[in-house]
Amino acid sequence: MNEFLSYFENQKFVKWVLNPSEDLNYYWEEFIKKNPEEKKRIQQARVILLSLKSKKIYDSGNIPDDLSFEISQKIHQKKKQSAAVRLSFTIIRYAAVAILFFTLGIVFYISQKPGNYLESYQQNTELQSAGNSQLILGNGENVQIREKESEIVYQTNGKIVINNKDTVQTQVDSSKPDINQLIVPYGKNASVKLPDGSIAFLNAGSRLIYPSVFEKKKREVLLIGEGFFKVTHNKEVPFIVKTNEVEVEVLGTEFNVTAYPSDNIIETVLVNGKVKVRRNGFHLLNSEYILEPNQRAAFNKQNSETKITSVDVMNYVSWHEGYLNFETSDLNRIIKKLERYYDVRIILADPVLGIRTISGKLKLEEDKESVLKVLAKTASVQLEKINETTYEMK
Repeated sequence: MNEFLSYFENQKFVKWVLNPSEDLNYYWEEFIKKNPEEKKRIQQARVILLSLKSKKIYDSGNIPDDLSFEISQKIHQKKKQSAAVRLSFTIIRYAAVAILFFTLGIVFYISQKPGNYLESYQQNTELQSAGNSQLILGNGENVQIREKESEIVYQTNGKIVINNKDTVQTQVDSSKPDINQLIVPYGKNASVKLPDGSIAFLNAGSRLIYPSVFEKKKREVLLIGEGFFKVTHNKEVPFIVKTNEVEVEVLGTEFNVTAYPSDNIIETVLVNGKVKVRRNGFHLLNSEYILEPNQRAAFNKQNSETKITSVDVMNYVSWHEGYLNFETSDLNRIIKKLERYYDVRIILADPVLGIRTISGKLKLEEDKESVLKVLAKTASVQLEKINETTYEMK
């Protein structure tokens, strides 16, 4: 019992469980990442609190003195119920097996349909520091790009121009397109003009996988990380951005997708036009969401729910123009963006500082220390340099 009490006595924890918010979700996600040994206890504590929620013992916002008794009683009840639950599981197990075989049959059928070649490249790993950006061609050639910012352009004659100077010659075969990969590590960013004229801007720690020539019926790419897309309009050939969990379908528009494997939320933010957001792959009772300009779709990986809200899009897409624009954003979120962009580590002496909300604008073209000093001043904290890649705010 004592192992849970520290969380039951924590007002921030109780508020997070009973009245969650985006800031509190982010705070506790970061806490669990830094304290993985606490994850199981936190999950168990959440289950107990939620089961007691129906009694409305927290309406006043305070934790009652007899909370330990309430929790002990609840745990006792759970143990008594476990035997009955096991019997129920036995009864439904056989029905579940039948449903499973039926579902697997559908999944197998869908997986055999053509056009799923990108999935074989899908990786649920986030890029870290890896030196240069890399362009990996379908023939295995690996082109190293040393510049911090890189621009790649695919021409119709098969030439690939890198930073307006280096040229790579490839074969153009629409019947057997090669699969290319653009890998951008932390501390770098890049843009690529795709074969159809669409442009993808990749943020630090991202990977884009795409064919050398698009199919006639659809234009499909796979994104791991964050990308801002300017899609060439073609109503006959939809453009689809796939991530590990979500896919975004458009005809011609500007939008941003954030899908870092380490983040719990996959974001799609629409600047103009119209996009359709849905779960990637086959899912029973799958839903589609149509976004209007200045809307954000946030898919939660833990509960598979999508939330649509109206936002100021510049707070989400300005990075591709060289600055961060933020309004009442928590410090944790801004720090994570800067850690990726500059390939640094920023430590908070007090984790509570992470939920402090601030507003402002940071020019990313400036050197990292200047940017971090501006952020520290805005957040009313002190910045201390530990070494070339590590800083502390306190």
